[in-house]
Amino acid sequence: MKKNIIAIAAAAFLAFGMTACEPESIDPVQNPSNQIVNPRVKTTADLDNTSWSYTTTLAELIANVMPGADTCYLGGMGDENYVFGLTFDGQYAHFSFPENVVALGGEEGMMEQITAVSYEYEYDGASHTGHLTVAAEDMDGEETIAPLEFTYDDATDVITFNLNLTNTEDETPVTLTLNFARNE
Repeated sequence: MKKNIIAIAAAAFLAFGMTACEPESIDPVQNPSNQIVNPRVKTTADLDNTSWSYTTTLAELIANVMPGADTCYLGGMGDENYVFGLTFDGQYAHFSFPENVVALGGEEGMMEQITAVSYEYEYDGASHTGHLTVAAEDMDGEETIAPLEFTYDDATDVITFNLNLTNTEDETPVTLTLNFARNE
């Protein structure tokens, strides 16, 4: 399978500046038969041993990061699905890249392929918000903590990350939304 280099996703997940979403109240979820059921993720422990995925195409990813960008040059490559994974194991959340993506990271001049990034995580069921935390180096080489905040939606059983990025060409702010659905 042909591998495509996409540094956008790696940069997005290693990005620092994210905006916290407004907390929502927890209401019981109604299933199709109108029976009231409890939310699926009430506590951090409810995330343990769960697996989630986010599927996108290269054309969708580029269009989200660079609105108005011409994706005609992709030559059919923009229609290929890319499935990113998010797995919680009780201690870490593991973000993984698709097989058809080569994500690069590391220090300048020492780039290496990244297949997954592991984060510590917490979740607050009262606000439906959580965060992944990883230690990273800032531009000066100093260690800093990089939190990635997310929300959980009971009705759709989806974890959403809103990554605030800046278009380097014209400095316009862009929000990249990643919706991870639970793998059954």
